[in-house]
Amino acid sequence: MLEEIDLQASEMAGGRQVTHVIVPVGCGSIAQAVVQHFKAVARGGGDVRVIAVEPTTAACLKASLEASDMVKVETGDSIMCGMNCGILSTTAWPVLKRGVDVSVSVSEVESHKAVEELDRLGVQAGPCGAASLAALRRLCEEARGECALDEDSVVVLCCTEGSRKFEVPI
Repeated sequence: MLEEIDLQASEMAGGRQVTHVIVPVGCGSIAQAVVQHFKAVARGGGDVRVIAVEPTTAACLKASLEASDMVKVETGDSIMCGMNCGILSTTAWPVLKRGVDVSVSVSEVESHKAVEELDRLGVQAGPCGAASLAALRRLCEEARGECALDEDSVVVLCCTEGSRKFEVPI
């Protein structure tokens, strides 16, 4: 999957390399693979910023990064149920601690709006998959400079869930 991302992103960006990748985080396994792939020394190492996104109701990576130690958080219901874990994989944590550049959490409403936007573009994503777009929107509004996002950025949004029914948040 990650090699396919490399090929497709390069083709779509006219040969330019990925600068940012946004990946949903539940227990951290997919994010671990993304970090390992995009931070690999053989790939030029470190040039790609890895941004992790979690629901605000289960932001255990964000809490763990802030504490510099793995933290368990209490979770509530979430339309992003595939990311509603509350604790990271013990295998993923050391890799994420070293390799995630930015951690952002998004609300149910933000995720739902991203589902609707992707649907208008013909992308059938569920709330977990759309969380990456919600994170990009938030970062562009609040932390563009901090994340080095500009018109030359090549951003990959990892979509980890197809379209499904869910309760629309108010």
